[in-house]
Amino acid sequence: MEVHDPKRENPEQVELDGVSEGIETLPKRVERYGKARKSALDVAEYMQGLPGQQAKAVSQRVMACGDYLLFRHFFTVDKVKLHAAQFCKAHLLCPLCAIRRGAKALAAYLERWEAIRLQRPTLRPFLVTLTVKDGPDLAERFAHLHKAQRELWKRKHRIYESSLDGVEGAVWSYEIKRGQGSGLWHPHLHMIALAEVEPDAEMLSREWHEITGDSFIVDVRPISQDDPVSGFIEVFKYAVKFSDQEPADTVHAWTQLKGKRLLASSGCFRGVDIPEELTDDASDVVGLPFMDMLYRYTRAGYSLQLVTPGQDAPIEARKAPKKGREGYPLTDYRRGLYETFRRVYLERLDQRGIVPGAKLIPPLTHGPPGP
Repeated sequence: MEVHDPKRENPEQVELDGVSEGIETLPKRVERYGKARKSALDVAEYMQGLPGQQAKAVSQRVMACGDYLLFRHFFTVDKVKLHAAQFCKAHLLCPLCAIRRGAKALAAYLERWEAIRLQRPTLRPFLVTLTVKDGPDLAERFAHLHKAQRELWKRKHRIYESSLDGVEGAVWSYEIKRGQGSGLWHPHLHMIALAEVEPDAEMLSREWHEITGDSFIVDVRPISQDDPVSGFIEVFKYAVKFSDQEPADTVHAWTQLKGKRLLASSGCFRGVDIPEELTDDASDVVGLPFMDMLYRYTRAGYSLQLVTPGQDAPIEARKAPKKGREGYPLTDYRRGLYETFRRVYLERLDQRGIVPGAKLIPPLTHGPPGP
């Protein structure tokens, strides 16, 4: 049986909305999305050869997902937002949608955690990992894990001494992949458990073995209060390990898991709303001037097609001008941000042998787009 070590795994590039939004990080973000898009196309092409109308219809949605990405750089505050894109929302098949879905869930639960810690400063987050024995039948192994997890929570409320006594809230997700040693299906779950005292790993291991009958392997570790993202990110990774398996396995996992609830919560983590929209929240930049950057996907990855200036009027200004907001003065700081933006994208265009027109990204002597 594989011993699961969260530190050993690549966190599958889960990202957090609102963190590292500057223009300098955009090239890596676009590259990450390009790799995800390529993986999704491999899955879609495999599905094209499968019988049945459902597989073909879903494959067409996945094939079109992420064909274009429209980013907006709000250069006066150096924030880049994914403004528009075509998403298939088939997160069990499409790594791009899985990245965006994970980012939304991660941001929502981190926001809830910040509210909880203000009200209950003695609570601490712990990362708990539970596994079951690898097996050839994914549906059976997942059902076994799901049933065992439910029994573990029932015991918390039924018996006097449960390993989860003291846990006042939790959020957990299921992850599916092939075991590294066995090659068999290896479902497991990651949980953020909130408690004042760290759950006893030995006690949890004994109780878990009593429940599952085939696994005593558990992992419990504290999550840094200063850097909760590093721990929380384990729960909001891909449900399916795209990078470790062939398209056939990805499609098989989809057929077995579609419609199942793969993210759940309890206690003070219950009731967190996760936005359905997969583009970035831009409520913090309403009314600021921006540059639109349109990317198109080819087999070589995403390439920048067009950069255009613009500005959306502030919500208040759509009704009446707000006193003191007549414009956005070109300070030295904003001048530097704009020049950084211009330099980065001219370099990217030059790398691709593209000579931009004079109006594509105007030099600062002509001024950035005004209010």
